[in-house]
Amino acid sequence: MDRQIVCFAVPSFEIAVARLHDPTLRTRPLAIAPLITPRALLREVSFEAEQDGLFVGMPIEQARRWCPPLHVLPSNQTRVQRADQSLRSVVTRYAPVWEPSQPGSFLMDMTGTAKIFGPAYDVAANIQRDVLTHYQLEGTAGVGSNKLVAQTAANLVGPSELYDVRPGSEQMFMSPLPVRVLLGLHRPCMRPILNRLDDLNLLTLGDIAGSPIDALALVLGDYARQLSRWAQGIDHVPVLPPTGQPGLEETVVIEPDEIDDTTLWGRLQDILQRLCRTLRSQRRVCSRLSLTICYSDQVEVVKQDRIQPETCWETDLSPLLSSLFQRCFRRRIRLRRMTLCLTGLTAYAEQGSLFNDQPLEHQRRQERAKNLAMALDTLHARFGERAIRYGRSH
Repeated sequence: MDRQIVCFAVPSFEIAVARLHDPTLRTRPLAIAPLITPRALLREVSFEAEQDGLFVGMPIEQARRWCPPLHVLPSNQTRVQRADQSLRSVVTRYAPVWEPSQPGSFLMDMTGTAKIFGPAYDVAANIQRDVLTHYQLEGTAGVGSNKLVAQTAANLVGPSELYDVRPGSEQMFMSPLPVRVLLGLHRPCMRPILNRLDDLNLLTLGDIAGSPIDALALVLGDYARQLSRWAQGIDHVPVLPPTGQPGLEETVVIEPDEIDDTTLWGRLQDILQRLCRTLRSQRRVCSRLSLTICYSDQVEVVKQDRIQPETCWETDLSPLLSSLFQRCFRRRIRLRRMTLCLTGLTAYAEQGSLFNDQPLEHQRRQERAKNLAMALDTLHARFGERAIRYGRSH
């Protein structure tokens, strides 16, 4: 049975979402950047801006010289995630197995579902119609026998268009395309490979597919065989569904916006205490800590770190959280929102360490902190959250 893979993507997803929230931006040259500073690099560029020669990775200062009417927006990951979650609700109605490749882009394995949903190209058209009807977002779609062909086909067409590559015609479809159409070659580590292909005048995928593997290996090394398979439209990587990762998350909205370090740190300590109390009640520990802050100008910064060993105690997590807070809060601009997330949750290990190399005084201090946390848990469970709080929070 031939595999049937569908790729659905909304081009320039963050720009499309921003235009939904502000219709006045729909006809203006628009770009997205992580920060609004002259040296920041553009992350997304609208079609109107591309017509003026702008491209992803261009500094904002240079982009504004080339395109004076350009409007640059800071990245808003919270809004993007909400929109991406809305698209997932459409994809999951049709695809038994699906994989998110990036926000606003999905790969779906429709093999063997023709009797239920119809041909794969009909499924792709239905998803495009549903997303446009319910969320006013125009998406491209590609259908092929593997992920590589489906993604390439989706990238070649415009919004609300569909490209169906029939099984057996993969190499014919790939041959006339330029080498740079391969998404796998857009990584920084592949720049030397692209330069060598230019030097050898291997400009199309057909040129690479027609070259002997031994000759390619002399100049491309270990990448030769993989690149030859891509050029022929061969890709055996399956569609991998997203793994469910248990986690705990809490967001605090700061009203009015605040810039005082002590006050912000106190609010974070309150969140950490509540999350740790939840962990202990569930008899679980966490292995990763993530902090997201949102400034008043909608710029978001995310930092995360691993926790070794896993723990559920504030005394262990507080120094790590302090480090993340200092790494995030580098701009002297007020904060509007902070989100703390604990992931990698596993069952609490009853067996402690047999040998403890820490000094005795440090062990006693840790034990006192844990006893205090347990006492506070009891008080909060009996008298409520506001019964007793850390003084530095207020």
